[in-house]
Amino acid sequence: MQVKNYPKVVLLKGNGPITVNSEMMELITITLSHGLIGLPLKSLRAEKVYIVEDMNRFWEVHKEIKEKPCCFVYSHEKLDDEDLNLIKSDSIDFIS
Repeated sequence: MQVKNYPKVVLLKGNGPITVNSEMMELITITLSHGLIGLPLKSLRAEKVYIVEDMNRFWEVHKEIKEKPCCFVYSHEKLDDEDLNLIKSDSIDFIS
């Protein structure tokens, strides 16, 4: 039996336009209305990406990083190199 590799689910919040899984959206609208959005990671394009490795930090990170535009990403499962290749950005930083 072959194990199928499903895309990892990521939580996103922040501000600015992003394209996720080939769909454009304005992240600030989602963040203000719902707090975050959770999606399977098939593709993500954003100007500035912060990958936040701790869930508690993910909820509070917008208070310390006020940069615009930016996209905060959290995944319960560690993102490996294959996952990171799905993220296209001018800048990707990690926050532990």
